[in-house]
Amino acid sequence: MSRFRDKGKVPVRSLPSNLFSHTGDLFFRDDVVSLHQFPTEEEERRAIHVVPVLAFLQTVPPLSNDREWIALHHQFGGYHCLQVAMVATMLTPNATIKNKLDNIGKQFYFAQHGQLEPANMLASSISEYVTALSEIELDCECTWRKLSEGLYPIDCTQENLNKIASDAPSLDMMADW
Repeated sequence: MSRFRDKGKVPVRSLPSNLFSHTGDLFFRDDVVSLHQFPTEEEERRAIHVVPVLAFLQTVPPLSNDREWIALHHQFGGYHCLQVAMVATMLTPNATIKNKLDNIGKQFYFAQHGQLEPANMLASSISEYVTALSEIELDCECTWRKLSEGLYPIDCTQENLNKIASDAPSLDMMADW
């Protein structure tokens, strides 16, 4: 722990649990309410919308105050119900890419019959995801290992952020790296 303090970084897992909100409560409650009690897989797929965030999953550097940062718990991985903790800032998707991001979420919903998570990753799923991203000029060269149902990684580059978000932060100014 002291080695992180020396560099000003804080491990996400060391943050108090009461700081965290569940993504389902923050981003998806209206979608669940709009579905009837036993929605079909297709009804669930139609309700999917991707919420792009810029997230720190391991350690958090000292952050600038010009963005709102929230501590989140997110469930992903289909039937495996994996959990990830992160400190993130929401990104406002560019109008030209919002539907394309949503389509990726819909494409990979119930992928591998609900088994799409890192320990069960098929090469064909990785290939399909890389292709889907490349069609909208994004990449996951470094982050593809995080691919899971409900967690769609995109490399954190200024170029990718600018394509995704109308409010893309400047990586150089966002944190004390």
